Amino acid sequence: MRGRYLLVTDLDGTLLGNDEALRQFAEWYQAQREQLRLVYNSGRLFQSTVDLINSTALPEPDAVIGGVSTEVRYYPDGDDVLLGWPTFLGHWDIDDIQAILAEYDELQLQPPEFQTPLKLSFYAYDLAADFLARLQRRLATADYRVNVVYSSGRDLDVMPTGVSKGSAIVHLACKWKLRSWQVIVSGVTGSNLSMFLRGFRGIVPANAHKELKGLRSPHIYHSEHSYAAGVLEGMEFWLKNAKQFTATRVGPMLESPGDKCRCCRARGDL
Repeated sequence: MRGRYLLVTDLDGTLLGNDEALRQFAEWYQAQREQLRLVYNSGRLFQSTVDLINSTALPEPDAVIGGVSTEVRYYPDGDDVLLGWPTFLGHWDIDDIQAILAEYDELQLQPPEFQTPLKLSFYAYDLAADFLARLQRRLATADYRVNVVYSSGRDLDVMPTGVSKGSAIVHLACKWKLRSWQVIVSGVTGSNLSMFLRGFRGIVPANAHKELKGLRSPHIYHSEHSYAAGVLEGMEFWLKNAKQFTATRVGPMLESPGDKCRCCRARGDL
């Protein structure tokens, strides 16, 4: 049956980083295509991901979640987007938010090619947790409910509440009529944390950052290998143990009522 399982994986540092491991993963995936859908979930925008597919051994995916979840486009026709996404809660005025964040010398706006209408991206080195909390409080006083994602000790993304990699996967899985136990996610940085908090099966490669290495759950597999070899190791584990986890699900799939898409509400799924 086509697409019984869905693998959603980040690219940089996850599938990418070891060319030979990527080649082996691509060969393995070709043999699994009848039962496995593949989605890339990256900070990169769609065209940047297409360029990588054309220049590396990355297999062609079914869809691309790009711009840290602010867009979901089907592959290869990037004009075909996931209807109903993104959805978010609260007010969002990107120019006003940018003006507020310009008050902070710690934040350096990234180049225009890394920005989207629903995401402001900054370089911000070694920020403390209390600084991030103050940032959110400052925006809250201006009536902005935002999702602040900080990863790799460098990259800060500010998006509307409800827009995250995890919630984008919920909407896509709903569209394809997949339940949580059929979805497997993988990533190595803190920008992927929301993917691991939805009751999906997770894969953390050995080269993951501390934000993910500290995760402990029977539904998260920590690989002994890095990069694509770690993703492949985790996929073989989860598919081998498929019967063990098909009957279980854990954790809330939804961050808030506004996070549930229309088809999920109609079916009562996810």
